[in-house]
Formats: sequence, C-alpha cells, structure tokens
Amino acid sequence: MKHLALSLTLAFSVLVVSAPLPAHHGEVNYDTEKVVSVKGTVTDFQFINPHVQIFMDAKNDKGELEKWSCEARSPIMLVRVGGWDKNTLKPGDVITASGFRARNGSPILRLQKIVLADGKVMANL
Repeated sequence: MKHLALSLTLAFSVLVVSAPLPAHHGEVNYDTEKVVSVKGTVTDFQFINPHVQIFMDAKNDKGELEKWSCEARSPIMLVRVGGWDKNTLKPGDVITASGFRARNGSPILRLQKIVLADGKVMANL
C-alpha cells in the first residue's frame, strides 16, 4: 500500500510540474514587422500535426525559381476556424501566400493567409 501511495504521489507530481511545459511556437524566427506575399504553384500540401505545411515554387524579382515553405497552424485549428481540410490545396494549384518571412532571409513564411486562384481567401487564424 505504501508503494502504491508513493507511486501515485510521484505520478501526480510529475503531471503537475510538467503541465506548464508544452512547447509554444513563437514568431521570433520571423520578421513580424512586414507581411510578404508570394505567388506560386503548390508542389506539396501536408495537412499534418503539429503545423500544416505548404510547399510552393515561385519566381523571385530576377525571374529565378525559388522553393518556398509556408508554415500554418495546426490542422484542427484550420478546420475549426478557417474552413480548411486535407483537400484545400493540391499540387499544381496557383496561390498567393502572405505572411512573415524568416528573419535570415530564407524562403520560409509563417503563414497569415492564402488567396486561391478563384480569389477565395483562406485565413490562417
């Protein structure tokens, strides 16, 4: 009985201590002072946890092809408040992605919204 009480106390203590520890993904890696828009063609759409990923090819100011990666919120959040689903995008779709670019200049966006070819806006709330 002593071992059971000790085990339960230990398990409870671990849960209490670890409760505030889940990772929080901030925007420190992104330049949140300026929203960047990139028009391109979707090459891959991964509707997976922890963040939905959109990969696209877009031409830069010099006409050179760049491979962009856009990180959105979690799938469940996009389903609940954004109207997204696993079929929202498919390879070959032309979209305009807007968001915060990586501070180091990499072609990576913390997605704010996308505009589909038909003009429909899909927000990343």
